[in-house]
Amino acid sequence: MILITGASGNVGKEVLKQIVRTPAQVRAAFQSPSKAAGAPSGVEIVIMDFNRPETLRSALKGVERVFLVGPPTPDLPALERKAVDEIKQCGVGHVVKLSAMGGRAATFPRQHADSEDYIKSSGVAYTFLRPNGFMQNMVNYNAPTINTQNAFYGCQGEGKVSHIDIRDIAAVAVKTLTEDGHEGKTHTLTGPAALSNAQIAQILSDDLAREINYVDLPPEQLKQAMLAAGMPEWGADALCDLQRLYREGGASAMTSDVEQILRRKPTSFEQFSRDYRQAFQPQERAVS
Repeated sequence: MILITGASGNVGKEVLKQIVRTPAQVRAAFQSPSKAAGAPSGVEIVIMDFNRPETLRSALKGVERVFLVGPPTPDLPALERKAVDEIKQCGVGHVVKLSAMGGRAATFPRQHADSEDYIKSSGVAYTFLRPNGFMQNMVNYNAPTINTQNAFYGCQGEGKVSHIDIRDIAAVAVKTLTEDGHEGKTHTLTGPAALSNAQIAQILSDDLAREINYVDLPPEQLKQAMLAAGMPEWGADALCDLQRLYREGGASAMTSDVEQILRRKPTSFEQFSRDYRQAFQPQERAVS
């Protein structure tokens, strides 16, 4: 039995979608019944809360491998430590942790690095997946202004990032969960090219047949815009810190890990843009 945690999240949902195509027995952990409602057929569903050990123990019963995805909160390392303690206690053989590229150079990857260290110290067999920034975040964060203003905003200057498609991350995760030989390994997952936001804007412009612009803002102005949109301050600070890493060139490296594991090239941003074209359709700005 394979347990997929974070099954309603960006990556977990895609892992679940792909792993159900394999012969593996799959259990998916959700935070609530409403989030579990969209699970694929044939998947065993459990409701799990990282803060409630009894739900962790119930979810882990009979499980041999776990895809570990902690919630994106300030408490991520502590919550994943609780999960790892239960994983060890339940005798699970292998943990595949969704981590992040970047070491301790910014808030988000630093959290994951702390969690990785704890997993290593636990003695549980592990595989760490360290993806770079997600291509799909262009949809999650930037589609609203692209569709209404033909523009998206950031504070990463001319820094280049080797963004990766979530579908490729999920494909690697499925391989590591269903095949032997990945124990003790760390896979750093990137796309095939490091692109600046200006280059991304040009790719979108070419694909959408209208001009899309990237607008670079001072970090404090971007933070205030995120707060005004309802983002918690911790999240706004963490995203600005990540943009700082991007601005400094700390996310521009590329690896061959995706190609080595999947035996194909990682998805290009051009292909991502074509596949998600419907998410970037123009809308009239509301008239006040």
